Amino acid sequence: MELLSLELNENENHEVFNNIKIITNLDESDINIELSSTDEGNIKVRYFTSDKIKKREHIEKIIGRITKLLVEYTKLESINCLKENYFYFDEEEMSSIISDIEDEIDNDIKIQLIIKNKFKEVLERSSTINLNGFINFRLKFIKLYAVQVVERCIDSYLMKKEYLDFLNIIKIISEKDEKENELVNVLYTNNKLQVYDRNMQKLTFIANAEFAAELGERTFSYDELTINILLSLSPKKIIIHDLKLDKDNREAVNTIEIIKKIFENKVEMCKGCKYCDIL
Repeated sequence: MELLSLELNENENHEVFNNIKIITNLDESDINIELSSTDEGNIKVRYFTSDKIKKREHIEKIIGRITKLLVEYTKLESINCLKENYFYFDEEEMSSIISDIEDEIDNDIKIQLIIKNKFKEVLERSSTINLNGFINFRLKFIKLYAVQVVERCIDSYLMKKEYLDFLNIIKIISEKDEKENELVNVLYTNNKLQVYDRNMQKLTFIANAEFAAELGERTFSYDELTINILLSLSPKKIIIHDLKLDKDNREAVNTIEIIKKIFENKVEMCKGCKYCDIL
Protein backbone atom coordinates (compact mmCIF):
# COMPACT_ATOMS: atom_id res chain seq x y z
CA MET A 1 0.00 0.00 0.00
CA GLU A 2 1.40 3.39 -1.02
CA LEU A 3 1.46 5.98 1.77
CA LEU A 4 2.56 9.00 -0.26
CA SER A 5 5.03 10.00 -2.95
CA LEU A 6 7.24 13.04 -3.48
CA GLU A 7 8.80 14.51 -6.59
CA LEU A 8 11.72 16.92 -6.61
CA ASN A 9 14.11 18.34 -9.16
CA GLU A 10 17.82 18.69 -8.44
CA ASN A 11 18.20 21.81 -10.58
CA GLU A 12 15.26 23.68 -9.04
CA ASN A 13 16.46 23.55 -5.45
CA HIS A 14 19.96 22.29 -4.66
CA GLU A 15 19.50 22.89 -0.94
CA VAL A 16 16.63 20.41 -0.77
CA PHE A 17 18.15 17.85 -3.13
CA ASN A 18 21.50 17.83 -1.29
CA ASN A 19 19.65 16.84 1.92
CA ILE A 20 17.51 14.14 0.31
CA LYS A 21 19.00 11.52 2.67
CA ILE A 22 16.85 12.98 5.43
CA ILE A 23 13.73 11.62 3.74
CA THR A 24 15.20 8.48 2.17
CA ASN A 25 16.96 7.00 5.21
CA LEU A 26 14.12 6.10 7.53
CA ASP A 27 14.85 3.91 10.52
CA GLU A 28 11.51 2.16 10.17
CA SER A 29 11.34 -1.48 9.06
CA ASP A 30 7.63 -1.30 8.18
CA ILE A 31 8.14 1.50 5.64
CA ASN A 32 9.65 0.68 2.26
CA ILE A 33 11.08 3.40 0.03
CA GLU A 34 11.36 3.31 -3.75
CA LEU A 35 13.42 5.83 -5.74
CA SER A 36 12.88 6.38 -9.45
CA SER A 37 13.14 9.00 -12.20
CA THR A 38 10.21 10.57 -14.04
CA ASP A 39 9.99 11.47 -17.73
CA GLU A 40 10.36 15.12 -16.72
CA GLY A 41 13.73 14.41 -15.08
CA ASN A 42 12.47 14.56 -11.51
CA ILE A 43 13.40 12.23 -8.69
CA LYS A 44 10.40 10.38 -7.31
CA VAL A 45 10.37 9.08 -3.72
CA ARG A 46 7.54 6.64 -2.94
CA TYR A 47 6.71 5.27 0.50
CA PHE A 48 4.96 1.91 0.95
CA THR A 49 3.81 -0.25 3.84
CA SER A 50 2.05 -3.59 4.25
CA ASP A 51 0.96 -2.60 7.77
CA LYS A 52 -2.45 -1.00 7.16
CA ILE A 53 -3.20 -0.74 10.89
CA LYS A 54 -0.35 1.72 11.45
CA LYS A 55 -0.90 3.69 8.24
CA ARG A 56 -1.58 7.01 9.99
CA GLU A 57 1.38 6.50 12.34
CA HIS A 58 3.71 5.79 9.42
CA ILE A 59 2.50 8.86 7.53
CA GLU A 60 3.19 11.00 10.61
CA LYS A 61 6.76 9.68 10.75
CA ILE A 62 7.31 10.48 7.08
CA ILE A 63 5.85 13.98 7.52
CA GLY A 64 8.20 14.46 10.46
CA ARG A 65 11.20 13.68 8.23
CA ILE A 66 9.91 15.94 5.47
CA THR A 67 9.49 18.73 8.02
CA LYS A 68 13.09 18.20 9.14
CA LEU A 69 14.23 18.47 5.51
CA LEU A 70 12.29 21.73 5.09
CA VAL A 71 13.70 23.11 8.35
CA GLU A 72 17.20 22.46 6.95
CA TYR A 73 16.10 24.27 3.79
CA THR A 74 15.00 27.21 5.96
CA LYS A 75 18.42 27.32 7.63
CA LEU A 76 20.17 27.35 4.25
CA GLU A 77 17.89 30.12 2.96
CA SER A 78 18.78 32.16 6.06
CA ILE A 79 22.52 31.50 5.68
CA ASN A 80 22.37 32.47 1.98
CA CYS A 81 20.56 35.68 2.96
CA LEU A 82 23.33 36.44 5.46
CA LYS A 83 26.16 35.82 3.00
CA GLU A 84 24.54 37.76 0.16
CA ASN A 85 23.60 40.85 2.16
CA TYR A 86 26.16 40.99 4.98
CA PHE A 87 29.33 39.88 3.18
CA TYR A 88 31.46 42.39 5.16
CA PHE A 89 31.60 40.12 8.22
CA ASP A 90 34.84 38.15 8.44
CA GLU A 91 34.97 34.34 8.55
CA GLU A 92 34.92 34.09 12.35
CA GLU A 93 32.02 36.53 12.65
CA MET A 94 30.08 34.69 9.92
CA SER A 95 30.62 31.39 11.71
CA SER A 96 29.30 32.80 15.00
CA ILE A 97 26.20 34.34 13.37
CA ILE A 98 25.48 31.17 11.36
CA SER A 99 25.61 29.14 14.58
CA ASP A 100 23.06 31.52 16.14
CA ILE A 101 20.83 31.27 13.05
CA GLU A 102 20.84 27.48 13.15
CA ASP A 103 20.12 27.42 16.89
CA GLU A 104 17.23 29.88 16.56
CA ILE A 105 15.56 27.92 13.76
CA ASP A 106 16.14 24.57 15.49
CA ASN A 107 14.43 25.94 18.61
CA ASP A 108 11.58 27.69 16.79
CA ILE A 109 8.74 25.23 17.37
CA LYS A 110 6.27 27.64 15.77
CA ILE A 111 7.91 27.65 12.33
CA GLN A 112 8.23 23.85 12.43
CA LEU A 113 4.51 23.48 13.17
CA ILE A 114 3.60 25.92 10.40
CA ILE A 115 5.67 23.96 7.86
CA LYS A 116 4.20 20.63 9.02
CA ASN A 117 0.61 21.90 8.90
CA LYS A 118 1.10 23.44 5.45
CA PHE A 119 2.32 20.07 4.18
CA LYS A 120 -0.60 18.23 5.78
CA GLU A 121 -3.05 20.61 4.07
CA VAL A 122 -1.63 19.69 0.66
CA LEU A 123 -1.46 15.99 1.54
CA GLU A 124 -5.21 15.98 2.27
CA ARG A 125 -5.84 16.84 -1.40
CA SER A 126 -3.27 14.56 -3.01
CA SER A 127 -0.91 11.79 -1.93
CA THR A 128 1.57 12.84 -4.65
CA ILE A 129 3.35 16.11 -3.94
CA ASN A 130 5.92 18.04 -5.96
CA LEU A 131 8.26 19.26 -3.22
CA ASN A 132 9.74 22.08 -5.30
CA GLY A 133 6.29 23.39 -6.11
CA PHE A 134 5.27 23.08 -2.47
CA ILE A 135 8.25 25.22 -1.42
CA ASN A 136 7.72 27.81 -4.16
CA PHE A 137 4.00 28.30 -3.55
CA ARG A 138 3.22 27.18 -0.01
CA LEU A 139 6.43 28.25 1.73
CA LYS A 140 6.96 31.64 0.07
CA PHE A 141 6.94 33.21 3.54
CA ILE A 142 10.22 31.40 4.36
CA LYS A 143 12.27 34.06 2.55
CA LEU A 144 10.78 36.82 4.72
CA TYR A 145 11.20 34.65 7.80
CA ALA A 146 14.87 34.09 6.86
CA VAL A 147 15.46 37.84 6.61
CA GLN A 148 13.95 38.39 10.06
CA VAL A 149 16.02 35.58 11.62
CA VAL A 150 19.22 36.97 10.10
CA GLU A 151 18.49 40.49 11.36
CA ARG A 152 17.76 39.23 14.88
CA CYS A 153 20.92 37.12 14.99
CA ILE A 154 23.08 39.97 13.70
CA ASP A 155 21.66 42.33 16.32
CA SER A 156 22.30 39.70 18.99
CA TYR A 157 25.85 39.12 17.75
CA LEU A 158 26.71 42.83 17.68
CA MET A 159 25.29 43.27 21.17
CA LYS A 160 27.35 40.37 22.50
CA LYS A 161 30.46 41.66 20.70
CA GLU A 162 30.02 45.14 22.17
CA TYR A 163 29.53 43.62 25.62
CA LEU A 164 32.64 41.41 25.34
CA ASP A 165 34.70 44.33 24.01
CA PHE A 166 33.67 46.39 27.01
CA LEU A 167 34.51 43.57 29.41
CA ASN A 168 37.95 43.29 27.82
CA ILE A 169 38.54 46.98 28.48
CA ILE A 170 37.49 46.55 32.12
CA LYS A 171 39.75 43.50 32.34
CA ILE A 172 42.76 45.51 31.14
CA ILE A 173 42.00 48.27 33.63
CA SER A 174 41.64 45.80 36.51
CA GLU A 175 44.96 44.13 35.63
CA LYS A 176 46.76 47.48 35.75
CA ASP A 177 45.16 48.43 39.03
CA GLU A 178 46.04 45.58 41.41
CA LYS A 179 45.90 46.73 45.03
CA GLU A 180 46.70 45.37 48.46
CA ASN A 181 43.93 42.75 48.43
CA GLU A 182 45.68 39.63 47.24
CA LEU A 183 42.70 37.34 47.74
CA VAL A 184 38.93 37.70 48.04
CA ASN A 185 36.15 35.11 48.29
CA VAL A 186 32.80 35.22 46.51
CA LEU A 187 30.10 33.03 48.08
CA TYR A 188 26.47 32.40 47.27
CA THR A 189 24.66 32.75 50.56
CA ASN A 190 21.20 34.00 51.58
CA ASN A 191 20.13 33.73 47.91
CA LYS A 192 22.75 36.20 46.65
CA LEU A 193 26.45 36.59 45.95
CA GLN A 194 28.53 38.19 48.69
CA VAL A 195 32.20 39.19 48.86
CA TYR A 196 34.57 38.33 51.74
CA ASP A 197 38.25 39.09 52.33
CA ARG A 198 40.91 36.42 52.96
CA ASN A 199 39.85 36.29 56.63
CA MET A 200 36.22 35.79 55.61
CA GLN A 201 35.19 39.26 56.71
CA LYS A 202 32.31 40.55 54.63
CA LEU A 203 33.04 43.48 52.29
CA THR A 204 30.18 45.88 51.64
CA PHE A 205 31.55 49.18 50.30
CA ILE A 206 30.64 50.48 46.85
CA ALA A 207 32.89 52.21 44.33
CA ASN A 208 33.57 52.47 40.59
CA ALA A 209 29.91 53.18 39.88
CA GLU A 210 30.81 54.24 36.34
CA PHE A 211 31.63 50.63 35.48
CA ALA A 212 28.33 49.38 36.81
CA ALA A 213 26.45 52.11 34.97
CA GLU A 214 28.13 51.08 31.72
CA LEU A 215 27.36 47.42 32.28
CA GLY A 216 23.83 48.31 33.28
CA GLU A 217 23.06 49.42 29.73
CA ARG A 218 23.32 45.78 28.61
CA THR A 219 20.29 43.60 28.29
CA PHE A 220 20.86 41.12 31.12
CA SER A 221 20.69 41.26 34.89
CA TYR A 222 23.72 41.03 37.17
CA ASP A 223 24.69 41.84 40.76
CA GLU A 224 25.93 45.43 40.53
CA LEU A 225 27.24 45.54 44.10
CA THR A 226 29.42 42.44 43.71
CA ILE A 227 30.96 43.70 40.47
CA ASN A 228 31.59 47.14 41.99
CA ILE A 229 33.39 45.69 45.00
CA LEU A 230 35.63 43.45 42.92
CA LEU A 231 36.50 46.22 40.47
CA SER A 232 37.36 48.50 43.39
CA LEU A 233 39.59 45.90 45.03
CA SER A 234 41.22 44.57 41.83
CA PRO A 235 42.45 41.50 43.73
CA LYS A 236 45.20 39.20 42.53
CA LYS A 237 43.04 36.16 43.20
CA ILE A 238 39.29 35.54 43.46
CA ILE A 239 37.90 32.28 44.82
CA ILE A 240 34.29 31.64 43.80
CA HIS A 241 32.45 29.26 46.11
CA ASP A 242 29.46 28.24 43.99
CA LEU A 243 28.65 24.88 45.62
CA LYS A 244 25.26 26.17 46.79
CA LEU A 245 24.58 28.36 43.76
CA ASP A 246 20.97 28.33 42.59
CA LYS A 247 21.30 27.73 38.82
CA ASP A 248 17.88 29.33 38.30
CA ASN A 249 19.12 32.61 39.80
CA ARG A 250 20.02 34.28 36.49
CA GLU A 251 21.41 37.39 38.20
CA ALA A 252 23.91 35.32 40.21
CA VAL A 253 24.82 33.08 37.24
CA ASN A 254 25.34 36.11 34.96
CA THR A 255 27.44 37.84 37.62
CA ILE A 256 29.78 34.86 37.93
CA GLU A 257 30.20 34.77 34.15
CA ILE A 258 31.07 38.49 34.15
CA ILE A 259 33.60 37.94 36.95
CA LYS A 260 35.24 35.12 34.95
CA LYS A 261 35.47 37.27 31.83
CA ILE A 262 36.86 40.36 33.61
CA PHE A 263 39.33 38.65 35.93
CA GLU A 264 39.92 35.49 33.85
CA ASN A 265 43.18 33.87 35.10
CA LYS A 266 42.71 35.34 38.59
CA VAL A 267 39.55 33.30 39.21
CA GLU A 268 39.59 29.95 40.99
CA MET A 269 36.45 27.84 41.37
CA CYS A 270 36.12 26.19 44.78
CA LYS A 271 34.97 22.57 44.64
CA GLY A 272 33.90 22.53 48.28
CA CYS A 273 35.45 23.70 51.53
CA LYS A 274 34.55 24.46 55.15
CA TYR A 275 33.27 27.93 54.20
CA CYS A 276 30.92 26.42 51.62
CA ASP A 277 29.38 24.34 54.41
CA ILE A 278 29.27 27.09 57.06
CA LEU A 279 28.03 30.11 55.07
